[in-house]
This record gives sequence, C-alpha cells and structure tokens, in this order.
Amino acid sequence: MKSDKWFLYLLLFVPLSAFPQAKNVIFKHKSAFELNETAIVLFQNFSFNQDSIKKSIGLLDEAISLDSAFFTAHINKVSLLCALGQNDAILKELDEAIKLYKRDPQLICMQAYVLEKAGQSEIAMLKYREADTLYDNLIKSNQNFVYNKIGKAFLQLFLKSKREGLRQYNEIARNYKEEKDVLLMRHAFYNFNKDEFIKNYCIPPQPLQVGPEISLNETKK
Repeated sequence: MKSDKWFLYLLLFVPLSAFPQAKNVIFKHKSAFELNETAIVLFQNFSFNQDSIKKSIGLLDEAISLDSAFFTAHINKVSLLCALGQNDAILKELDEAIKLYKRDPQLICMQAYVLEKAGQSEIAMLKYREADTLYDNLIKSNQNFVYNKIGKAFLQLFLKSKREGLRQYNEIARNYKEEKDVLLMRHAFYNFNKDEFIKNYCIPPQPLQVGPEISLNETKK
C-alpha cells in the first residue's frame, strides 16, 4: 500500500475540520510550529527510512515539549509511530491527544483499532461503545455535521455489523445527496472487510527502495 493511501487509512474519519486547533497554528509557539513542519517535510521526503521517521518523531517530541497542547504535533506523532508499528506507543500518544479533546470519538476509535489488532477485543469493544455514545451526543448537538454521521455509520461496521453500517450510510447518502464526502465514502463502506482493516491497520509500509540517510541539518537547507 502506498504511503499516501496508508495515511488515509490510518486517519480515516479524522478530518482537519474536526480538530479546530490544527487550523489555528498561527497561535502556536513559533518554534514548536517550525519543528512540526520540519518533521512533516522530513517524513514526506524519506518516508520509507526508519532512521528518518525516528528523527521526525524526535522533532515532534521537541515541539510537544515546547507546547504540550499542540494537538497537531500529537496526531502527527501517532501517524509516525504507526509507520514504525509501535502500538503501545500509539495508545499512549492517543491518550495525550484525548486529554486535549476528551469528547472526540475519532480518537477513541483509533485506540479501539489498535487494541483489537493487539487481540484485546473486549477492551476494544468498550472503546467502540464509548465512541458510539460520543457520536450520538455530537449528532444531537449539531444535526447537520455530516462527518459525525458518517463516523457513527462507519463505527457500526465494528460495533454491530457491515449490514448495519451500510444501512446507516445509505440513509445518510439519501439525505445528503450533494455532499461529496458522502459519495467518496461509498466504496469504503461497500467494500469493507473488518478482518482486513484490522490486520492492515498500522502496518509499517514496506519500502520498494530504502531512502538515503540524512542529517537533521540537511532538512534546514
């Protein structure tokens, strides 16, 4: 799986619009913001090089040490830890992100995916139920926020069944015929396979060719 599609799988149902802080970067500590940006560039250029991924994580750790509430840096770190297949570290970093957004069901679902992959199905199910309740509350408070409705429908693929997930998705599709995001998710719902999703969630990408090692100084040129 190419790295761009792998990232899409990892952060499925985590649109930036759902994380207001990610858009307000102008208010972040400048040095923390720059460290985050450098980490992103480093990963984008050398995404198959584990040494570079670790250096990117180090940059994000520096950013977080400067601004522990820098949510975007936490989420980027989750993505990079996923590239290394470090599930325990992913769960820990998601805990930090959840402290910032306690009522975000998307983060809870990400934890559930990792837990289920690790064979902790009972704990994962508790997480799915927690996320489902949070989605219900969000939908009641803002009926027109289609992302929450799609997220809840997708969650049913894990919490209940593919049939229930499709039923909810089709209802959304009927009510939001002009929403491009709804149409784009049709393939994901109709071709969903839970076992394959969990199996492939947070698998380190397999490189076709190992990228060259670089120093952090080279990223500043």
